[in-house]
Amino acid sequence: MKLATLLKSGPTAWAALLLLPGLVWFGAQNTESTIPSWESVTAQSTIVLGFVTAVCGACAAWEGARLESARIADWAAVRSPLRIALEHLAPVALLGLAGLLAALATYFSTGAPTVGYPDPGILGAAYLAVLAHVAVGYLVGRKLTRLLGTAVMLVVGYLWGFWPAALASPAWLRHLNGQGVGECCTLGREASPRSLAATAVFSLALITAALVALVLDKGRLRTAVAGVLGVAVAGVSVALAAPLRFDGTQPRDRSALECTGSAPQVCLWPEQQEHRQTFLAAAAKTKQRLETVGVRLPARIEYSMTDPRDTEVRAATATSVLPGRPPACSQGPHAQYPGYEAAGVLYAWLALSAGMPASELSAQWPPEEVTLAQSVRELPAGAQAAWYKRTMQSVRDCAVEPELSPATFGHLKGDTA
Repeated sequence: MKLATLLKSGPTAWAALLLLPGLVWFGAQNTESTIPSWESVTAQSTIVLGFVTAVCGACAAWEGARLESARIADWAAVRSPLRIALEHLAPVALLGLAGLLAALATYFSTGAPTVGYPDPGILGAAYLAVLAHVAVGYLVGRKLTRLLGTAVMLVVGYLWGFWPAALASPAWLRHLNGQGVGECCTLGREASPRSLAATAVFSLALITAALVALVLDKGRLRTAVAGVLGVAVAGVSVALAAPLRFDGTQPRDRSALECTGSAPQVCLWPEQQEHRQTFLAAAAKTKQRLETVGVRLPARIEYSMTDPRDTEVRAATATSVLPGRPPACSQGPHAQYPGYEAAGVLYAWLALSAGMPASELSAQWPPEEVTLAQSVRELPAGAQAAWYKRTMQSVRDCAVEPELSPATFGHLKGDTA
């Protein structure tokens, strides 16, 4: 049967008129956390997967119910049930592919990556999830009326597409429906193959069970084989997903990281190489400014931004001396961490010392901490160095109370920073 005929007789064309513009609109409203990296763009475009699977499952249920009501199985056996299903579900499968690509194009348009290409693993796992809903929807449609089957797949497909990601437990459930990588990725992290495999295997379990149900004759054998195969393969997907918990990412291969210079080395990912000179120049200026107030930068620095401003790189370079997380002494029950307040003021002081304007910093940092950091900046260089050393001790050691008042260090002499 021609594709044009299938589109005219089925619900796919009408569904496309609603689904595709809706995906473009939704995607355009939710691109804040995307970075100009193909890994990030591809992964975050799958946030709309729940809409695509619900609509495609509903269209498949409509087709299944329509064919069942026409009693095509009672006609002369020219085509097998499987061939009939594949022909009539082809437009639905194309709609699912078009939906995923429309979402990808929307996310791409908001921040076009300059290096690489869309991640085929992420797209492949997402499309298998769509095909699984199509297969299940077709079987549901054969058992229910046209409207009821469509409604069931819309509701169940939507809930399965979004509900697991909202659950605190079991956390691994989100990896079965394709939402495990929906918040991926940063420059230093990529989608976990284990999460993608869990989605793919679970989807294949549903597709396999549906194919068995179509191919085998009616009876207990069909139910038994489809059930055993589906449960067995689904069990494999659960085994893959269970160790992941919430996180569907893993560290990126660091061989792609290119480091330049020394003390500190500036390490950049391929997506950052276009602005290499900006990073290098800002890091060199920051090192020079911080050395006058007793701050030594780490031996190696990485950055999270891809299209940086000079002041942004300076602040990131300066604050790289801060610990990445609170000390272990602050993690236990009823633990006290006096350095929490000090960390905020220290961040502001480092950014200002690196050359970030106070007006720019105040727009993104608590104004009271910026004001206090400015007061410290008015001290002589030796006093600022002493303030920095004392404040950093309180950030790293829970037993050291912070002393943030500039007046405490004002008696120390030194050159102005």
